[in-house]
Amino acid sequence: MRMYKLVRFLLIIVFCFPVIAIAQEQEKEEAIQLEEVIVSDTLLYPGTYYSVTTDKIKDSGSTNLITVIKNQVPSLYTGSNRVMGYGVARSGSASISIRGIGKSGWGPTTGIPILYNGMDTTMGIMGHPVADIMTMKNVERIEVLIGPQPVLFGSSAMGGVINVIPKKQKEDGFTTELQGSYGTWNTTEDYLYHMGKMGNLDYSVGYQFQKTDGDWKQTINGKTFTSEFMQHNGTVHVGYTLSRNWYISVDSYGMKQNINDPGPKDISSLSGGALTNQLNLLEEFDITRGGVVAKLSHNYDTYSGTLQAEGNFGHHESKLENTGADKFKSDDSSYALRLKEVLKLWHGNTITTGAEWRRYGGTAKDVSNGTYYLDEKFMYDTSLYALMEQNVFKNIFSVNGGARYSYNSEYGDYTAWQAGAAVRPLEKTKLYTNVAKGFKFPDIRQVYLKGMFPAVNPNPDLKPETYTSAEVGIEQQLMDKVSANAAVYRIWSKDKFVYTTQWVNADDFNYNGAEANITIQALQWLAINAGYSYIDNEQDESFLPYVPKHKANGGITLTVGDFKTQLEGEYVKGLYADTAGVKEFDGYFVANAKVSYTVMQKYTAFVSFNNITDKEYSTFAVLVPPLGNKYCEYPMPGFHFIAGLSATF
Repeated sequence: MRMYKLVRFLLIIVFCFPVIAIAQEQEKEEAIQLEEVIVSDTLLYPGTYYSVTTDKIKDSGSTNLITVIKNQVPSLYTGSNRVMGYGVARSGSASISIRGIGKSGWGPTTGIPILYNGMDTTMGIMGHPVADIMTMKNVERIEVLIGPQPVLFGSSAMGGVINVIPKKQKEDGFTTELQGSYGTWNTTEDYLYHMGKMGNLDYSVGYQFQKTDGDWKQTINGKTFTSEFMQHNGTVHVGYTLSRNWYISVDSYGMKQNINDPGPKDISSLSGGALTNQLNLLEEFDITRGGVVAKLSHNYDTYSGTLQAEGNFGHHESKLENTGADKFKSDDSSYALRLKEVLKLWHGNTITTGAEWRRYGGTAKDVSNGTYYLDEKFMYDTSLYALMEQNVFKNIFSVNGGARYSYNSEYGDYTAWQAGAAVRPLEKTKLYTNVAKGFKFPDIRQVYLKGMFPAVNPNPDLKPETYTSAEVGIEQQLMDKVSANAAVYRIWSKDKFVYTTQWVNADDFNYNGAEANITIQALQWLAINAGYSYIDNEQDESFLPYVPKHKANGGITLTVGDFKTQLEGEYVKGLYADTAGVKEFDGYFVANAKVSYTVMQKYTAFVSFNNITDKEYSTFAVLVPPLGNKYCEYPMPGFHFIAGLSATF
């Protein structure tokens, strides 16, 4: 049977033309490159794609990269419940979704891999990325691919892929940047990074410190619960050019975090055992995470490739804020080997092949009674994939498709595929279409983790969940000053992981959506961007939680001499906290601004103003059964600011 599956996979490869693939002009050397994705000509890439540059990151007043991405990508949404930090478990507010797919923290679906220079940062037990990793400042750009990407990225890449590419010194010399800042609620964000190049050797090191007393606190029974947060984050890169065609590198990151859960509003109205039970749900987490990836790459005229080895690790501990008693401890790990080769054997053709192996899992323990939720449980995946892309008519038309064969140690094999086509009727116009079937194998927590919220019982009989997406879109550029894109899509969801007292596969949920974005560099001193996303998040009186029906975002950047001012805003409506639609959040519009002044092109003073209209709103709520199954909200921060100085030399 397994041989039959493999033969079927090879036949798919032979008779399909690629996927993410990605057109390459015959003599063109310049490329937009990701470590795991190469988009060499965006006008022939058959999908929706965003690049968030280092300038956009610096111009933003946000203290984390997820919010920066959200303000640039219309169909990406995430909520929050505090001024700094996202958290995990019950209070984890980072419900990240792209086109309604993917939900982090305790949510039932984790369909968006977050990569650091191609390394998967997914937590080995729970199967979700930890959003607070995404705070580093030494970033060259962030690449965001929209929609299922099963061929190059395999299980989990259902909503899209986010890849953070760190800065690297490109010419001999040294660069150092540092920042110090202070703001409302004793909030500070300070960082230092340094990079250099000496002949064939390049390196970089970075450190960041974040801390706040928190915007939300409440005192119950004489005990104060706050949203206090503190985090250390560091990165290291070392690379060496072995020859004109060979390069070796090692990248690593580390994070140490302490985060508190202040609890939602209204629980103070409870009393007795009901109140005690709610207070005992509030936890303080100490989280340590890190990862390292080593790569050996080569690049020749007709072939190029990478051999990559990576490891990602985490240690999580929690204690009850109400009593100080230790509650939870886990150690997780994920190891992977990845091999990719790209062949250009004839004019206009690109063939990408690869093989991967990944082992993930760990141990989780209830410290309060010494029992194990799971003890040294691991699973592994192995995969083979291939893509083929063909450009014809002098790069006016491209067609592509491919497939991935995966084998999971618990669930057996699965074959996923995607295909697309793009046509360029005019030099600056692209029409494209694609179809893809993303998938996800069940995680360790869904197979083995017993006795823990939200699903008390695991389910080894789960089937992989799938999302099939079909998309049609257009991109248009005008005079190198205006860039616009629009797309409509339909998504068929099957066997989605949901929970009652046990993890189960849900009924099908199918929906439509659309998104559009425009960027205008009207003048040297004026830049404008705007985006809109619509998702039909209701089917048969069932809703997609934490997926807004309407989301609009926009920004204006003014540069006058050494002064720079940015104003950005977000509008959200039709956001629900549960599948039954019991809790609908009020629609909201929030505006933020940042003003900076640079001296001698090296020293910058800035002030960031957040929620400048002091809007009262919420994006996250939890169910409190003793209050009549009421959803209690975490209030978002009101008006606040942070001011600082930075220097580059």
